Amino acid sequence: MKLQDKLKETMTILDGGFGTTVEQFGYDVKHPLWSSNLIKHQPEAVYNVHKAFVDSGADIILTNTYQAAVPSFLNIELTREDAAYYLQQAVTLARRAATDQTIVAGSLGPYGAMLGNGAEYTGDYQLTQEDYIHYHKERLDTLIETGLTVFAFETIPNIEEIKAIKTLLEDYTDIECWLSVTLKDSTHLSDGTKLEEACNVVNTIKNVYAFGVNCTSVKVIDAALEGLLEYSKHRLILYPNGGRKYDAVNKRWIDQTDGSLVEAAVRWQAQGVKIIGGCCQVGPEEIEELGFSLKGNEQLNK
Repeated sequence: MKLQDKLKETMTILDGGFGTTVEQFGYDVKHPLWSSNLIKHQPEAVYNVHKAFVDSGADIILTNTYQAAVPSFLNIELTREDAAYYLQQAVTLARRAATDQTIVAGSLGPYGAMLGNGAEYTGDYQLTQEDYIHYHKERLDTLIETGLTVFAFETIPNIEEIKAIKTLLEDYTDIECWLSVTLKDSTHLSDGTKLEEACNVVNTIKNVYAFGVNCTSVKVIDAALEGLLEYSKHRLILYPNGGRKYDAVNKRWIDQTDGSLVEAAVRWQAQGVKIIGGCCQVGPEEIEELGFSLKGNEQLNK
């Protein structure tokens, strides 16, 4: 099924946070590749997490490739051929868990994810446009070789990286993408760029069919929604973190009370948001509850 066809449905449920879920399943993700290391060493763990999300009702699942850019593999002394093999294995594992109705989307995290210092939460990095493009293109092309056609440029905190993705996608046909950003507050990306400016750029990107926010608290997304609805011409996709916030300095999760994801999602649905899921600290149980609440609401409203 094409992403555009799925977006025509009244409600689409995205999966939850892969890395934090596999960690909750008891697997060690303390590695430069984070959870993507399991593609090589414990592939059944990758399959099990995907299957848990599918069984919980996720309509779209993301490949375990968020942190698995080609340079990340080179940094641990693997070859480009190794990188291509493991990236493609990630797609195989996701497809194995999927049903005929599940969309498998290739996860393409930001350059900051490779740095391992929480830069995807700050946007505090600068590359040339050419370097950003090369970083994303190599992984995108490798995943396309598997026949994958849906991709998520996600957790993007930096306006210059968004502009590079725009340039990159001008050369592609027959793929469908969404782009999601991280926010520092209700009106700014993590790097300080105004949300309106980011929306104006994303509105012009070829092959992008949904725009939104992920890896950000429910509270901030709640406050940002009015602006998102005003500035974005795309369908919105929202997948916030669960009840804890990541401390990028000390590399740990901190408890916080930002409100219930499910309660917020019901509000977002009422405002017209049709694609909702979860990011870090959101597991299969929460996704099942989310789907029941949102799709149940639709049945009641018919």
